[in-house]
Amino acid sequence: MADGKLVKMLLHTKVTKYLEWKCVDASYVCQQQKAGWIKAAQMAVCKVPTNPTDALKSQLMGMMEKKRVITMYKFINGVDEKDSNTWGGMDLNATPFSEVYAKFGV
Repeated sequence: MADGKLVKMLLHTKVTKYLEWKCVDASYVCQQQKAGWIKAAQMAVCKVPTNPTDALKSQLMGMMEKKRVITMYKFINGVDEKDSNTWGGMDLNATPFSEVYAKFGV
């Protein structure tokens, strides 16, 4: 996944022999948090939600967005590749995922 200039430079200079590489368990984003009555604006690192529970706890979305994402995750969990009745009226072999996002308003 990582294929930027920094990674290429580290590999080229063979510094990787002295570094310890670790896998990351999830995807994260950095988001500007707005200032409130009590706290100042700040940058926050948030986990990208991958299931309905994570989506409900996430600070990345508002309540309406959370509802749509949870509905989409429940649809994805309920899809059976062998049963086209669970596909929600879409041909999952030909439909791009951008249309799935559009269907759920995400």
